[in-house]
Amino acid sequence: MNQKTLPIILLNIVNGIGSTLLTAVLPFVIRDFGFSDSIYGVLMAVYPACQFFGSPILGAMSDHYGRKPVLLITQAGTLLSWIVFALSYFAGSATLALWVIVLSRIVDGLTGGNQSVANAYLADSTNDEERTKVFSFMGASMAVALMIGPSIGSFSAAGSIGYLGTAIFATALSAVTLIMMYRMLSESLAPEARTETMDLNPLHQLNLVGKIRNLWHVRSLSRMFAVRTIFNLIFGAYSTISVLWYADRLGLNQTQVGLMLLVIGAFLIVNELLVLPQLEKRFGDLGTLIIGFALTPLGLVLIRFPENVWVYLVFAYVLNIGAALTFPTIQSVTTKLADERQEGEVQGIDTSVGAVASAVAPILAGAIYDRSGGTTFIILAVVAVLGLIFLVESRKVIADELPHSEILPEAKVRESHVG
Repeated sequence: MNQKTLPIILLNIVNGIGSTLLTAVLPFVIRDFGFSDSIYGVLMAVYPACQFFGSPILGAMSDHYGRKPVLLITQAGTLLSWIVFALSYFAGSATLALWVIVLSRIVDGLTGGNQSVANAYLADSTNDEERTKVFSFMGASMAVALMIGPSIGSFSAAGSIGYLGTAIFATALSAVTLIMMYRMLSESLAPEARTETMDLNPLHQLNLVGKIRNLWHVRSLSRMFAVRTIFNLIFGAYSTISVLWYADRLGLNQTQVGLMLLVIGAFLIVNELLVLPQLEKRFGDLGTLIIGFALTPLGLVLIRFPENVWVYLVFAYVLNIGAALTFPTIQSVTTKLADERQEGEVQGIDTSVGAVASAVAPILAGAIYDRSGGTTFIILAVVAVLGLIFLVESRKVIADELPHSEILPEAKVRESHVG
């Protein structure tokens, strides 16, 4: 890992903690307000829906102005969103408080394209050989956030001021992060590599179908965008209902949910840092992606049935490996297929495609869970199987446009040369 990538990974951890603080808090807040799980699903959809609007524009801006200025803008938006969220605590009614929370999610979502810009930053700063490793570290950093964030959120909301404690902590964390980004980050995009013109027409930038069509000649990218959509749909739905499932099926309270997510995050760190590199070295990015996708439906079916926490954790580990193998390899394959001058645009499209799926998923998942409970996991498993079939059928198209080392991993390349 080079010196340029370390700050963005550290900042990703801090940002990730901020974004996961509400994971173990918000479902209980919404239920305490007297709203249904369907309303919770709609609320969870607000952030990715707004991210869809913001990400392409932020990606295009980062290609023109550079990565650092846009990253600073997005972090400032996150800070503002937490201030708005804190104000919801002082609303006079549950309905008004809900609308203020919605506003805070809108603000954060519109400037929430920082992940696509951060990915472009890492792509600028690494070569093809380093990229999978760096994105696995990014995945592991998010696992650290998943492990720490919900626990901090649940404990900070356990005091007499409730979720206002979480909002105060998040506001302070966001302010510190903004200062760190200003001081630590150097610009990764050289002036000669920036786009000369920039189209900020919202109608053009939000024309996702048209932007994908412009890249249609790179057939592998269109396939990867589809894979991203399917996987974000699955895990957007899973993330929405998992905390509800912990409470309803396993009988966990808010603090115990935070501890559960602490364990799940620890699983993810182990899988990202130890399992993923070994499989990637043997099977390459694409092969590892297929393995991860194959484990996903199996894990979704298994977690439907246990009522015991320990049995659930054993089965959840299977799903956890699937996620650990899939998220970084989707990102790595996509960046390797992108042209250098379109890196920000491609990352923006990729984030927007994922955001559309992540916006639809909570609404559907919340509504289905309201009526069918754990059957939702079985439905997601069926979707995952269909996605796996599509990925396997797309393998040749994607492999044909990847570097040769991705089709024949390093060890196999050496063997073929010896032969």
